Amino acid sequence: MIAAASLSLLALAGCDSSPEQDPQALPSATVAPDRAKAPSGWITRQGAGFQVSVPKDWTNRPDDRRGNPGAELEIGPVYQGGSNIPPTFLAFVEREQVGPLETRESILRAQLQSQIPEAKIGSPTQIKVAGATTAVYFDLTYKSDAGTSVTGDKLAPQDMRQRELLIETPGLPKYGFRYNAPAKKFDEDTFKKIAGSIVVRPETASEAQGS
Repeated sequence: MIAAASLSLLALAGCDSSPEQDPQALPSATVAPDRAKAPSGWITRQGAGFQVSVPKDWTNRPDDRRGNPGAELEIGPVYQGGSNIPPTFLAFVEREQVGPLETRESILRAQLQSQIPEAKIGSPTQIKVAGATTAVYFDLTYKSDAGTSVTGDKLAPQDMRQRELLIETPGLPKYGFRYNAPAKKFDEDTFKKIAGSIVVRPETASEAQGS
């Protein structure tokens, strides 16, 4: 199951300050076409049975600055210091059978509400994802705690917006993605492009894991 802990501003600030070399609608009963569009100029990242494209200036979080070590991928713009906290995008690979998408969504909602009691959680929206049988996303909004960034900058509480994308596949693994940012920096167009670039191929997950 997706690790449910939300990203605090402190975690969002845990970004590397040096650039990194680039590495490599409605649900239906059938799997969506195994094709997706990568926006021009973006870079493609690959994980266990999935690929996703992100803006070219986004870099992987170093291990000692990750907000969620259980994520397969944690990436975002480089943190420049101060209160300008950048967005973060995470990918999760669920290798154990929890249940159908409706059950996974219900469990995740309960976990999020338990961890952030004051969070407001929205209704689900269906979306098409290449290689998936179905997928939904929902948002939660909350105010972060005050904290200190990895550069020592004081961080005031901020209004946050977090989007959870849950993807159903014919077998295992299942997938989840998270886009988290200060509410004023949450960009719908960026999420739309990222989601439109995702391809899941669960049958190749073991190959990616062993490579």
